[in-house]
Order: sequence, then C-alpha cells, then structure tokens
Amino acid sequence: MKSATARIGQSRTRECRSTSGNSVAAPATIYNSQAGSIIFACGIVFKVSSLPGLVGQNLSEATLWLYMFMSAVDLVCLAAIYLFSRSEADAFLSERNSRAYRVLCGLLSLWLIAKGFVYFVYTVIFLTVDLFAGIDIYIVVLVLAVPVLYVGVKGFRAAARMSEILAPVLFFLIVINLAFLKTDLDFGRNLPVDSLPPSDFFKEGLRYSLWLGDMFPLLFVRLKNKRLPHFAIGAGISYALVLVVAMLAVAMYGRALPYVYNMLIRIAGFNQLSLEIGRLEWAALFVVVVMAVAGLSLLAAGAGESCRRAVGTPVPAFLLFATATVVGTIAIPTLHDVVDFSLAPAFGYVCFGIALAFAAAFAACALYARRRRKTAPDTSSGGERYE
Repeated sequence: MKSATARIGQSRTRECRSTSGNSVAAPATIYNSQAGSIIFACGIVFKVSSLPGLVGQNLSEATLWLYMFMSAVDLVCLAAIYLFSRSEADAFLSERNSRAYRVLCGLLSLWLIAKGFVYFVYTVIFLTVDLFAGIDIYIVVLVLAVPVLYVGVKGFRAAARMSEILAPVLFFLIVINLAFLKTDLDFGRNLPVDSLPPSDFFKEGLRYSLWLGDMFPLLFVRLKNKRLPHFAIGAGISYALVLVVAMLAVAMYGRALPYVYNMLIRIAGFNQLSLEIGRLEWAALFVVVVMAVAGLSLLAAGAGESCRRAVGTPVPAFLLFATATVVGTIAIPTLHDVVDFSLAPAFGYVCFGIALAFAAAFAACALYARRRRKTAPDTSSGGERYE
C-alpha cells in the first residue's frame, strides 16, 4: 500500500519504449476519487456561472430543457472518456506509435487550446467586472495566467491533488448557498416543454456546444480503483448541481434571466445567511475564481499531454496556450467580440460535431485496443507492461 501511494505521488512522467524505438510518455496514474474531484472542481463552473444568462437570451424558459439535453450529450462524452481510460488504450496506441492516434491527439490538443482561450476570455471579463474593476486588463490577465499555466505544466497529478483538496470546500459552499436560498421561486416556469418548436429549440440551443467535452483531458490518465465508484459519484453530483442551478435560474428570473451575468453570485446574494449577517458574495466569488482556474489548468494540462502524444513533446501546446491566453487576450481590443463569436450558431454547430466526433473516435480507439490486446502479444521492450 505504501509503495502504491509513493507511485501516485511521483511528479515525473514515466517513459517506456515504443515498437519503433521512440520514447513515449506513460499516462499519469490517479485514483478514481481524484478523477471524481476533478470532474466536480474543473468541469461545472463554466456551465453554472454566466451560461444560464446566456442561454436565457435565446431559449428563455426552455433553458432547463436545453441543460438536460446538453448534460445527456456531455455524459455520453464522459462515458467515452471513461471507457478509453479504463481500457488503457492510450498506453497501447502510444507504445505502438499509431499514426492515426497521433493525428487524433494533435487535433484534440488544438481544440483544447481553442476552448481554453475562450474560457480564459470569459474569466477575464468576469474578473474585470467583479474583482478588479478599474485595473488595467494586462494585470488581470497575468494574475490569472500564472496559476493556470503553473498547474497546467505540472500536469494531471497537480490538478488531481488540487481538486481533491478543494472539491469538498467548493461543494460545501455551493450547497450552503442553495440550502439557505430565500427568494421568490416559481418552478412552474420550467414546465412549458413546448415553448419552442423542436427545430427552433435545437437551432438556438446548439450554439452553446462549446461547453461540451470539458473533461476530454482525462483521456490521458490511468485510473486506480478505490472501493467506491468515485468517478460515477463525482459525475452524478456535478451534473445534478448543473441541472439544479439551471432550474433555479428559470424559477427565480423567468424571462428576465438574460440580465443575470453570473448565477452563482446571484444565488449567494439571496442567501438567508447573507441577509442576517452581511453580504456573502465573497463565498461565491471564491468558488467561481477557484473553479475557473482549476478548469483552465486542466485544459492546459490536457492540451500538453495530447500534444506529447502527437509530436513527442508538450512544449508546442504550452507555448501556444500561453500565447493565446496572455498575448491574444491583451491584444484583442474588445473581449466581448470573442463572446459573440463563441455564441454564433455556426460555431456552436461545429463545436457540437467536434465533441461527438472526439467521443466516437476515442471510444473506437478503446474498443480497438481491447480487441488487439486480446489477440496480440505485448511488444514493449522486455514484455514490460505499465503499472
């Protein structure tokens, strides 16, 4: 048990030899409890903060139903991620230097960088409105970029440790705000399923597909079991909270939802404890900032690891991620132009197709690796398998 814990705590990535003699990185090993913490700490903040108000601009009282549909799609992506990770397909395909797998990882790296850039812009806009109003934007960008890039470069084990420590605190703060929420609620606003024709529902709803597939970085970890199914528990808690926040958003605001810029902050503002002992928005600010940093760090780590599979080193991905987030954000005259572009219907349709394509491709890779492993002998040097 002690030796296993020591292996989990190692910070350097192990390497083995591929069949072509090239050095390939072994996937980082984390406990499934840590994976569950990552899903919660890194995967929901961009869905429960500013997104409800954005969705409300086009779908109004059908917001919850879009959330239910998109959550189902996201769970399909998460199932493909789990299948790929549990099948040890990453080690199998990397060891055999599969060209198709390298191309797939290269495309995923670029996609995670693009997603990270847009999320970074959203976070900068939030910080300049709520925390650093009146400060030059380059200061906000640098303050945010340092922890994001540091944890991203350190990799999945750093993200896992951070999430394992912070997830219970973040969960407690969110639950407290929900439990002591005191405001007028009309849950009947969530009932009109037919408020939009199906064609309009999907036409308008799919523009928010950028928010799908935030957990694709977990493709490159090896899950070590604990007794409970923590991966499923973490996913269940996360998506339950996402749907609860969406339901409350419509119940609280109805057709006024487009004017809500951050739902977590609004929930904290209507906290009964806040009314009794003073304003408690600081708790929601802490949740949003910490989870945003964690989510961006995970995207950076995933971009680096997928780039490592594609070209043998993560350096190009980290350089591109840093350039896009730091230089790109400072250079853009109006950050809201990025927001408008990310909400364009054509961009959303492309994002929806990309998310499903990656899920299908990595699920196919997992099934292929399982089948080949059953029929082919181990070809790694000395017949050694990853631990």
